[in-house]
Amino acid sequence: MTFETEAQRIWRIRKQFGKGGSSLLQESRNGKDFDDVERGRKVDGKLREILRWGIPEPGGTGGSKGLPASFLATALLSPQDDVSAVLRNSLQSDPTGSGKEQIAAALQAVAQDPLFVALLRETQARRDAAYTDKGAKKTARGSIFKAAADRLVETRTEKEKLQAIVAESEGAERQLRDLTERRALKQEALAVASDLVADLERLASQASCRSAAAEQVRIAEEDVLHIKRIGTEVATTEREVAELAGKISASEQVLSVARDRQVEADSALEAAEESARAEGQDPGLTDMVVSQQLELRKSAAEQSAGEAQQRIDAALAGQKLGDAVTAAERELRDQQTKADSAMESASKAIAAAKKADDELQRCDLLERALDIQAARETGDRCPSHSR
Repeated sequence: MTFETEAQRIWRIRKQFGKGGSSLLQESRNGKDFDDVERGRKVDGKLREILRWGIPEPGGTGGSKGLPASFLATALLSPQDDVSAVLRNSLQSDPTGSGKEQIAAALQAVAQDPLFVALLRETQARRDAAYTDKGAKKTARGSIFKAAADRLVETRTEKEKLQAIVAESEGAERQLRDLTERRALKQEALAVASDLVADLERLASQASCRSAAAEQVRIAEEDVLHIKRIGTEVATTEREVAELAGKISASEQVLSVARDRQVEADSALEAAEESARAEGQDPGLTDMVVSQQLELRKSAAEQSAGEAQQRIDAALAGQKLGDAVTAAERELRDQQTKADSAMESASKAIAAAKKADDELQRCDLLERALDIQAARETGDRCPSHSR
């Protein structure tokens, strides 16, 4: 290892460790030509003399083993993670005075600096303000220690105030936690109540739909009864139409027979007139007889015609009744269509009503469960009352 202590003062150390170890210290002025200075154990002694770190000569009775330690060695060579080691050591513990001499020389050199002199004066003034000539602390008004004591009292008072504020803050924090927990419980209860309200609104809507469906079912049932009555009336009308059709056919046959009889009567009248004229009878008597016969035949014909007209009127009434039956059949078909639609709506309404009943039952169970839960929560919050 080569190092330089001052200008043109270069040193080189060679050490070989092991069983046949050796040490050599050399000196040079130009860093090229080296002269031997010491060998063996004297090398370490010479190094301590050159460096002046407060490290004693090696060996001797009671000498320390291992790496030597001193204030300067600790300050200059201690690891970076052990800075506090400098504060644990002092120059008083150095076994030799070489380190003290080197620091004194350095301080004497520093003491010539004007900045250091001003600093030293300021430090002395501060020291004189804090201590008396005999080294005792000054306690009069305006002294550093009196101001520090006052400041300490103020700091303690401020600390007590802050501790009181902290205690109040902790109480407020506990109260805030309690309020937060109560708020969370209220929010949960609100969520449950909101769900219950939504269920109740849905059930109310379903109940309204159920009422509307029940009204539709009632209207459909009334329509069905009306249709059944119309069907009964249509069947009765059909039977009456069939009877009237038979009567019309019979009336037509009677009218045909009456017409045939009138034709025969007219022919007989003509034959009688011709016979009377041929026999020479009294024309007045003949006319009277003929007139009587004609009156009788006319009366019979008019009676037959009246009966035929009654049957024709009955036939026309039957025809009108048939038209009414046709219209009734059309109305029956329309009512049947409406009835089918009403029955379908009724079936849907019944299904909706059943679903609404199920929802209402479920809502009742949910309300009972909420009542039970509320009762349990009330019991938990008031244990003494529950006992």
